[in-house]
Amino acid sequence: MKLWAVLQLAACAHSVPHAAPLSGPARADLSRVAVRVAPETVVNDPVLSDRGSELRAALGKALADEGFTISDRPGALTVTTSIDYMPWTAVSAASLYIVVALKNEGVSVDQVDVQKINEAFPEPSKVGDLAHALAHSLATSPRVRDFLNPTK
Repeated sequence: MKLWAVLQLAACAHSVPHAAPLSGPARADLSRVAVRVAPETVVNDPVLSDRGSELRAALGKALADEGFTISDRPGALTVTTSIDYMPWTAVSAASLYIVVALKNEGVSVDQVDVQKINEAFPEPSKVGDLAHALAHSLATSPRVRDFLNPTK
């Protein structure tokens, strides 16, 4: 019985090592990055074009809130957006898929996405929340950090 108690105590005292969490770039690094939101959103249905403009406007504000510098100057990274919506059918659920990509001269730096099942595009009052979630994912991305600091 004593051996069992010692084994339990030893097992509880041993901590499980965890991998160090990956973090994105520092806010100071982001402030040095000029980004521009591409003027068009790729959509699979022209009806979604208005939603694309809502998303781009909200995304510009959200990226600035995260620390990026919004600019049209040459050399600015480009943020592209796409919205894909498939309506509900008798054999499949509705699907909304939104992708935001950060590109440097057409080459992907990183992309973030959100997929929602059985949901339509958010109401205008909720688009800002969606944009902030996507912008935050880019701002905290290890790939963006590595792009900004290639030697670290």
